[in-house]
Amino acid sequence: MKRSLVPVIYDFKRSFLRISTLVLLVVFIVAGVALSYLSYTMISSLAGPVRTIGLLVIDNSHVTVYGIAYDFAGKPLHDATLIFLSSSGQKILETKVSGTYKLEFNLPTNTSINRVKIISNGRSLVLPVFGLQPPDVKPCVYYYATYDAFPMSEAGGVLGFSFNETSRTGTLLAFSLLIIDKSSGEASLQVVAVNTSRSDLKPHLTLLVGSAKISHEPPAPYIYLSKHPINAEYHALTIDKNIVTTTVKYNPEDNYIIVLIKGSDKAAVINVNRLQPAKSFMVGSMLSSSGLTLFLNFFPIVFLYLAYVMLAKPKATGALEFILARPVTKWDLYMTRFLSGVLVALVSSAIFVVALDIASLVLWGITFSPYVSTVMFLALFVGLTAWYSFCYMIASGIKGSSGYLAVSIVLYLLFAMFWGLIVFLIMMSTGMGISTSGAESLSYKINLFNPIKISDLILYYMRLHYGLISPISWINPAIVASVSIVWIIAPFIIGYLLFKRD
Repeated sequence: MKRSLVPVIYDFKRSFLRISTLVLLVVFIVAGVALSYLSYTMISSLAGPVRTIGLLVIDNSHVTVYGIAYDFAGKPLHDATLIFLSSSGQKILETKVSGTYKLEFNLPTNTSINRVKIISNGRSLVLPVFGLQPPDVKPCVYYYATYDAFPMSEAGGVLGFSFNETSRTGTLLAFSLLIIDKSSGEASLQVVAVNTSRSDLKPHLTLLVGSAKISHEPPAPYIYLSKHPINAEYHALTIDKNIVTTTVKYNPEDNYIIVLIKGSDKAAVINVNRLQPAKSFMVGSMLSSSGLTLFLNFFPIVFLYLAYVMLAKPKATGALEFILARPVTKWDLYMTRFLSGVLVALVSSAIFVVALDIASLVLWGITFSPYVSTVMFLALFVGLTAWYSFCYMIASGIKGSSGYLAVSIVLYLLFAMFWGLIVFLIMMSTGMGISTSGAESLSYKINLFNPIKISDLILYYMRLHYGLISPISWINPAIVASVSIVWIIAPFIIGYLLFKRD
């Protein structure tokens, strides 16, 4: 190790390994993960956290059920409770299911299935059961699905193939499509299929899934492709089991997904833009007032304190004069202690992002992409470094340690606690409100003048990546990089000039 780096590493260890720094880092990681999970739970409850799709085949009084129980991100539910109810609310059957399931039971005399209730982890959803043919035709096929419960997160339907119009026998398919990540074109497809022409109900068909960019909205969610030709590239999926769950890829530039059975010209046409991607729910909870924002708003207290310990206090007590009496220049001292704070920001930001990613994997079963993790890390690192540079400048220009604390605390309250109120008042004074695209653009412009909130300019790209915000024309990488560099370098230079003058 070069000798010049030894003081930096020494001061870094003194700064990062302080009890106050480590305790606050742990506290904010735990609080951030906990509050993000709470926010996620609230959001997921709006999206229909538990759901099921299935087909019921009733032959006289014998019922065969094929189905899938899953959450709003397409993950199988374990130990979910399924309850079949009659029109009067009478419980016909209550049973435990996990993921995919097949059930067989007998219906009581003069009873029909009217609703299905699914329960998991204290959350439930009641679904209507629809008949697809008259009850006097055997076998009688019913289906139940969840896409009507919350259409912003899921789409689906029922497709028939080679059905005999008289006996209504043939292959029937119920599907559910969830958009997982719109930016990468990843979706989860749940399929349940039966062939009522066979005694074992086993299907054998090819499902075609594709996407297309359609300028005019189709007249109905189910259309005849022969009448409304759609130019799409389809991927074939063989359905030779009653239950199939798979991940499908589509072109993220397209706005519609088409699902059809090969050999049939009737297709389900799904508007992707009306579906809320599952990962957007999760990332939205990370970027809400809890979680990531909690860390960004409160962890800067650590750097306010570090500037006090590393520069303001030793300068006020005369400890710096003792150090400068040795063969150490003011530049060496100033640079060394500044870099040690930057290293604390770098390590703290990396630890927080890794902890959030691990928590996401454990709690929700997803990890952030390298791009999102990098953007999140840069946002934290740049915001904390800019704030530390600003506090370091104040510590350089004010002689008394108590004076530094008073000024820096007031400015922290302004930039972290009251900045939202300032932005709100400015928006109200312009008469544009707070929910318009112009107001969103204005809030980012106001944040240019806040060393803590410049991290929002970087987080903008993560929000844009997940479709959580509309594009803002003036925000580009050059502006974000320039503003970040100015907020870090300018206070550093001004602080050194003030420090050198003393």
